[in-house]
Amino acid sequence: MEEYYMMWLSRIPKIGVHKILLLLDHFKTAQAVWEASLEELRQVKGLSIVHCKEIENAKQPQQLEQWIEELEEKNIGFISIKNPKYPYLLKQIYDPPAGFYIKGFLPDDDIDKVSIVGARRCSQYGASVAYKLAKDLAGANIVIVSGMATGIDGMSHLGVLDGGGQTIAVLGTGVDICYPAEHKNLMERIIENGCVLSEYPPGMAAFGKNFPKRNRIISGLSSMTIVVEAGRRSGTLITADQALENGREVFVVPGNVTSPLSEGTNDLIKQGCPIITEFEDVLFALGIAYTEEEKEAFQKHMAENMQKEEKEVYQCIGKEAVDAQTISRMLHKNIQEIQYSLTLLEIAGHIRKLPQSGYIREG
Repeated sequence: MEEYYMMWLSRIPKIGVHKILLLLDHFKTAQAVWEASLEELRQVKGLSIVHCKEIENAKQPQQLEQWIEELEEKNIGFISIKNPKYPYLLKQIYDPPAGFYIKGFLPDDDIDKVSIVGARRCSQYGASVAYKLAKDLAGANIVIVSGMATGIDGMSHLGVLDGGGQTIAVLGTGVDICYPAEHKNLMERIIENGCVLSEYPPGMAAFGKNFPKRNRIISGLSSMTIVVEAGRRSGTLITADQALENGREVFVVPGNVTSPLSEGTNDLIKQGCPIITEFEDVLFALGIAYTEEEKEAFQKHMAENMQKEEKEVYQCIGKEAVDAQTISRMLHKNIQEIQYSLTLLEIAGHIRKLPQSGYIREG
C-alpha cells in the first residue's frame, strides 16, 4: 500500500520530488504523510503553508481508490523513488521523477543501458544507422532506451527488438496511450520485450511541454546517450544537454555536412562529443571487450539473423557488381525498399558499393 501513497504524493500539484523527499525524511513513510494533520505538516522544514494546504486538500480517499482501481484494471504498475526496483542511474540525476508508471517489465539494473535519440523527420541514412546500431547492440545484450517517437526513436526500438534484445520507451503521455498512434504494434512489442514507462499518470494526453521534460528520464536511465541525427533546433539536443548536465557521456553519429538534419549533431562534434561509427565504438566506451572468436561468432549470428527483405536483396548480389535498379526489377519491389535494404547491408559490412558500378559481396 505504501507505493500507492507514494503515487498519491507524486500527483499532488506543486509538490515535486525534492519536497517529497523532505516529507519522507520527516515522516519516514508516505502513508504517515497521508495521516499527518495540517499542524504536523507545518513542522516540516522547507515546506511552506501553501504546500501544506496542497497536501491536506489532496487527501481524497475516494479519488485514491479510483486511481488504484484504474492501475489494476489497465495492468499498470507504479515504481516510486523509494522502491528497490527504481533504477540506480535515474536516481542520480538532479530532478528524478518521484515515481513512474510502467507497462511491461523493467530490465535488470545491472545490464548496460544506452539511449539512442534523434530527429522525428529523419533521413533514410539516419533511420538505417539507428536501426543497425540498435540491432547490433541487442546482440551484445545492451538495453536500448528511447522515446518511441517517429523517426530515429522508433527505428532504434525496432532495431533492438529485431535483434532479440530488450528496450525501454519513455513516454510523454500516460502509458495507456499510444503516441503516435501508428506505433501501436511497436508499443505492444516493446511491452513484451521490456517496458514503456512515464512519470505522467494514465490518461495523460500528448502535450508539447511534456516531451522535453521526459527527455531527462531517457538520458537519466542510461550511462551514455547517442545522437544519430538532429537539426540545430531539434528537441533531441535537449536530451543531449540534460545528459551532459547529469554527468553522462554523449556520443554522436556524424552526418552529411550539407544536410540540415545533421547541423545539430555536427555542432555537438565541434563541441567535443566523441564520434560513433559502429557498435564496437559503443562497447569500447562501455568498457566491454570481445575476443576474436567471440567477434566471429557474433558476426555469424548477425548474418544468420538478417531480416527477410535483407536476405532477398543479399541473394541478388554476387562477385559481379549489380545496381539497385536491377535488383528492383528482379524482386519486383520499388526502388526505395531496395535502397533501404542495401544501406543496411552496407553498414553491416555484408556488401560494398563500387563507384558508378553497383554492389558486390564482401568476403
